Amino acid sequence: MPIQTRPAGFTLLELVITIAILGIVASLAAQGWNAAFERSRHLTILDSYHNFFAFARWAAASQRSLVTICPLSEQHKCVDDWQRPVSVFMDANNDKQPDNGKILKQVQPVQHPFKMRSRTAGRGYFQFNERGFAYGSLGSLVLCPANVETATMTYMAVNMVGRFRVQSDEDGDGVIRLRWGGRISC
Repeated sequence: MPIQTRPAGFTLLELVITIAILGIVASLAAQGWNAAFERSRHLTILDSYHNFFAFARWAAASQRSLVTICPLSEQHKCVDDWQRPVSVFMDANNDKQPDNGKILKQVQPVQHPFKMRSRTAGRGYFQFNERGFAYGSLGSLVLCPANVETATMTYMAVNMVGRFRVQSDEDGDGVIRLRWGGRISC
């Protein structure tokens, strides 16, 4: 009696099922990858601004001079538009313009899917005095994601002694509740 062998290969049904399963797995992996990428960008932005403010504070204390942090207009004057590059510069005469046109350090603007908003009462700048303390009025920044359901909103404040602190919207409701009762939203 001859042995019957089945032809090698896959049936059309097996192939279609395999491709469908691979498509589902790939779409789930892509969603997870996008979320991980967005979290990584968020942390990179926070780290960049933390280092930027620490540098400004150090520059003020080490040079024993007033230092300003702000986005600059084309005329090199502080503006309250944090979607522009942000600069650190010596500002001994407190005119909100770089002394001798010299910028010490600059950070590029935050890119989509994030936006940076200032909470400086329209001033648009932060300053540190010769001891590295916050000079003048206090302020803060809010890092706003394009979609608060999929990314984290973060509040960044500079306290009186010049320290930079961060508080995030941990519950994902689009509101940050501050210890003293204040509420921040994008």
